[in-house]
Amino acid sequence: MFTTNNTSLSLHFTLSEALKSPTAEHDHIVNQPTNSTVSVMVMAAAKLEVVRQLLNRPMNISSWYRCPELNAAVGSKPTSQHIKGEAIDFECPDFGTPLEVCKFIVANKDKIQFDQLILEHTWVHISFPITSGEAPRLEVLSLLATGGYSHGLTDKEGKEYV
Repeated sequence: MFTTNNTSLSLHFTLSEALKSPTAEHDHIVNQPTNSTVSVMVMAAAKLEVVRQLLNRPMNISSWYRCPELNAAVGSKPTSQHIKGEAIDFECPDFGTPLEVCKFIVANKDKIQFDQLILEHTWVHISFPITSGEAPRLEVLSLLATGGYSHGLTDKEGKEYV
């Protein structure tokens, strides 16, 4: 297990911020990745640096790596890319709203090459296909009020933003 949380994953992102979780703290869950997962997180951080460089603003990470126990505790699917260290939830308030950030990322998808981009309405979820070896899907989804997802950038009722 990797134990040095002050380790830099990249120029702007640290292992410590990638592991933080109020749920893990509250529920006393040890959210500790293996060395191989940290390697994946370093590759994801390199891709996230491209997003940060294009946004040209600091990003606030709210969720990155989740051990399976933490992932279950937050109600996420067992197939979540957060378990692999490939998915990051963030905000970039100095750039704009989550919708504005998502629109910008979609407009720059040729440079960013994400797997999934999800407008969660209060934050942005982005993932990268590191462990699968697959090409990025460039899939854009939005969270619906029902808890499901719609394709594209939509409001919580599924109406597409223009």
